[in-house]
Amino acid sequence: MKNIPYIEISLDNLLHNLAEVRSRLRDNAAVLAVVKDNAYGCGSRTIAQTLERKGAVGFFAVRSAAEAFYLRKKGVRSPILVLGPASKADVIKGSGNGVVFTLNDLADIDLWKSAGVPVRFHCNIDTRMHRMGILPAEVPALAGAVAGEENLLLEGVFTHMANADEPGTSTAGEQLRRFNEALLILKERNIMPRHVHYANSSWIMRSPDLAGATLVRPGIALYGCRPDPKQAFPLDLRPVLSLKSRVVKMKKVPANTPVSYGGRYVTSAETVIATIALGYCHGLPRCLGNRGDVLIRGRRWRIAGTVTMDYIMVDAGPSPSMRVGDEAVAIGVQENERISPDDIALLDNTIGYEVMCRLSASIDRIYLSGGKIAAREKGKIL
Repeated sequence: MKNIPYIEISLDNLLHNLAEVRSRLRDNAAVLAVVKDNAYGCGSRTIAQTLERKGAVGFFAVRSAAEAFYLRKKGVRSPILVLGPASKADVIKGSGNGVVFTLNDLADIDLWKSAGVPVRFHCNIDTRMHRMGILPAEVPALAGAVAGEENLLLEGVFTHMANADEPGTSTAGEQLRRFNEALLILKERNIMPRHVHYANSSWIMRSPDLAGATLVRPGIALYGCRPDPKQAFPLDLRPVLSLKSRVVKMKKVPANTPVSYGGRYVTSAETVIATIALGYCHGLPRCLGNRGDVLIRGRRWRIAGTVTMDYIMVDAGPSPSMRVGDEAVAIGVQENERISPDDIALLDNTIGYEVMCRLSASIDRIYLSGGKIAAREKGKIL
């Protein structure tokens, strides 16, 4: 039972979800696949390689330059957009290497000029998020700053929809109005970027309107989760990620035995407690104690007591059917039962993004295609 727990990634489900996203596209918009933060915990290298090779995705987005350089080192050839800040050294290294940067602050312009190399970039227009990007009022200054600068190549303009997951939201329309006004200012100055994008997973699923967009930016939809686990969305998404481990110990205990820290679970009769090698150090939320389930031999078993750093326990009953070595599924499918990241998010009052992203990088990731192992990534022991 080496290398437990482990994560399984269904590349078939990934490609299915990509096809679902494409079914919503109009006006020939292409896919800019978001693989930032280790592809939401799924492993950016194999995810990007698969999408590039089998899914015909030709553009990726990451958070940092380090992520872009990692993918380039691993053989991903498509352009890669860095959404976050970048240093002078980053733009020098990325120049001529298909790495595209994001202008999030007008101060970036002077930094990039000082690099003395061609810098391909997209400009982030902050129309509501107030996180990164320049304000619409700064667009004229941007236009003036890049005019005549041969090394500053403004290839794209984008914004991020802050409330697109809310049914009937009025803010999305207001954001688009501000965004289009910014595009008009650029056009009036003869600046017409090749790429325009604003549609995240929520927008793709909520609205058929992609007016003016040349790219869409699906993230969580590719990985099979809903932007909000409390809501229904009109795509047949299949979770890509499974989190699995094994039963490592079985122990008979008498009635009235407290289990785990704080004794928050107490046995009602003589029973067998099964210990599973999976805990919050691996990313399983601590709040699942006495609330969450795991799947063993095709049925649900409630986690007994507090989730510990490395282990969880279940009450297997006085005559257990399970045995040491049995597979235990915390996220995923077993026979006719399923636990998705969204199911866990509902219990933890969060979203599937967080459930997936906090899964530890120390866990091995196994990639399946057609029921066979297509790739492996060893966990990183820090």
